Amino acid sequence: SMTTQAPASTSAAPQAQPTTAAEVATGLQKIDQLGKDIAGSAGTDKSKATSLDGQIEPTWRTIEDTVKQNDPNTYLTMEDNFAVLEKAAGGGDAAAATKGSAAISSAVQDYLTKYPG
Repeated sequence: SMTTQAPASTSAAPQAQPTTAAEVATGLQKIDQLGKDIAGSAGTDKSKATSLDGQIEPTWRTIEDTVKQNDPNTYLTMEDNFAVLEKAAGGGDAAAATKGSAAISSAVQDYLTKYPG
């Protein structure tokens, strides 16, 4: 099958396009790593943690529709813990960030077991 480059204007699309399992897996792994990095920096470098947190949403936006369709529970867990991470990053709360990151890691692993990339 031909692989075509998506046009640069996709950000204007009101609805995200369905993504492949591989794309979702890559996105989830990136988000998982961001969560770990936030947990590692929240207690010592709030600006770094907040900057890292800002990278979650653009990645999540590209895959969230597919995750929600495949596994609504994972979707809700991710959304809930993004809120935890955002608050923890801004508040310099390493313990909360670690808890949020761990919940995201667990959800990512569960999802990827069911829908491997």
